Amino acid sequence: MQEKADHNALTAEIERENFVRAVVLAEHMALPKEEIEDLRRKALGQIAAIYRNPHGMKGLARQNGYSGDDVKQILKQYAHKMKTEGNTKPLDPCYDYHTGNYLSFEEWMDYYLRRWDKIGL
Repeated sequence: MQEKADHNALTAEIERENFVRAVVLAEHMALPKEEIEDLRRKALGQIAAIYRNPHGMKGLARQNGYSGDDVKQILKQYAHKMKTEGNTKPLDPCYDYHTGNYLSFEEWMDYYLRRWDKIGL
């Protein structure tokens, strides 16, 4: 009975696109590593591309054992996937209060990945 409730909760979080919470539930349920890794990548892409949160991005990367190079690769794949799906709005320029400029996602990613060690937590 608990397994079904956990699976329903996981499905609900994925439908809500709450990937950070979905990762926690998937780990608790001991799902296959590939599924958990997919959710981790979605969570990282979401916090970077959609929320544009450099501190959250680095925190998730650290929590999941990703290096700056790993993050760069994951985010490039995430952006490519969004482009191929036709969901380019999160990749458009938006205001970044740290720089005071409007940055596209690629510019934002380049800016923060060059300063990876300086992003404080």
